[in-house]
Amino acid sequence: MASVIIPVLLCFFLGPGVGQLYNKEYKKGSMLIGLSFVVLVGAGVWYFKALQPYLPNDLTAVDPAALQPLLRNAAAQVSSKEGYILSACEAVLTVVWLYGIVDAYLVAQKKRRA
Repeated sequence: MASVIIPVLLCFFLGPGVGQLYNKEYKKGSMLIGLSFVVLVGAGVWYFKALQPYLPNDLTAVDPAALQPLLRNAAAQVSSKEGYILSACEAVLTVVWLYGIVDAYLVAQKKRRA
């Protein structure tokens, strides 16, 4: 039973693809890890670019005490106007994560029976 639970827990706690690597499905595991990485980096780059219009060009000239409210306001502006993009990235990551968990379980079950 432990051979079935380990890949599921690895996927659950460490992310999609890790359970597949444990199950020796290296290609599928690498693809899931790569897809997750691309979505995370893409969301981060998009968010950074979306914040730019709401921030001053030179952040070093801003008073450090005023920086946190300024960033909070910029994040609220981006979330209210274009938050659906972050929600879509979150949905994609959730689907990939759940697929990784279910796939790791099914493949471990199949290997255990064989």
